[in-house]
Parts: sequence; structure tokens; C-alpha cells
Amino acid sequence: MEKIAELLMHSDLFTGLPDDKIPQLVSAGQFRSYSSGEVIIAEGDPSGELYLIQEGMVEVLIPGVAVPDFPGTPEMTAVVRLGRGQIFGEMALVDRGARSATVRCVQDDTSIFVIGRDAFGQLCESDYHIGYVVMRNLARDLSFKLRLRNLLTPRA
Repeated sequence: MEKIAELLMHSDLFTGLPDDKIPQLVSAGQFRSYSSGEVIIAEGDPSGELYLIQEGMVEVLIPGVAVPDFPGTPEMTAVVRLGRGQIFGEMALVDRGARSATVRCVQDDTSIFVIGRDAFGQLCESDYHIGYVVMRNLARDLSFKLRLRNLLTPRA
């Protein structure tokens, strides 16, 4: 549990939370293990959980190019690999929309800490400070991603 508390304290999403709030986050989640090739979330599926990688690596896939060694899979291309301390699925804390990408494990024995939207919502209801800090950090992150996307999108 100390390992995950340390990762949470250094995660951009939880920056600014007092150290005494971290155990509440730890108690709201659970650990899951994945093997290489296993799909963790699939594009289009309902969202409901945030994922923090404790050990191992995953890749984020979007429609594009066929994935070698996985016959019958839709054409997909890896856009980024994520490892220890990185988060994905954070939009689940904001809305109930469908997943915007597929995330697949690429390293055996990948350990991921998972916080469900409902558990997180209950935590925020009992401690507004946690909800405020996390949502502020999430808004900053999404704003950065939107600006970056706008800068990289060719203009007509």
C-alpha cells in the first residue's frame, strides 16, 4: 500500500492534495493484474474507472493501422505507451461517455490500481477538498491536451 500511496502523491492528477488525504484514495481503489496482450479497456465501452499503473506497461490504441500478430482485430495504431505512475481513463471521473480509445497491456504482470467513478464520487461527497483538487487538476490536464490538439491540427 505504501507503493501506491507514493505513486498517488507524485501523480499530476493528485498534485496539491495534503498527504493525509492519500490514504482515503488508497482505500477507494483496488489492484488488478494484467498479462501482455490483454485488453484493459476497449474503445466504445462504457467508462467508469480511472487506472494508475503501479508496475508494467500499456499502450493506447486508436483506429488507424492493422495491429500485427492480432488477426481479426480492427485496424488500430498505438499512439502512446504508458508505464509506472501514469494514469489513463481519467475521463470516467467526469462523464459517463464511451471510452475514446482501447488500452492494451504490453508487459506481463502489469499491476494497475483502479478507482471506480462511484467510489471516487462517494469520497468527494465526504471530503469536498479531494474533489476540488482532483477536478482542478483534471481540468488543467484536459485544457493542455485540447490546446495541444488545436495547435497540431492543420488549419484550412
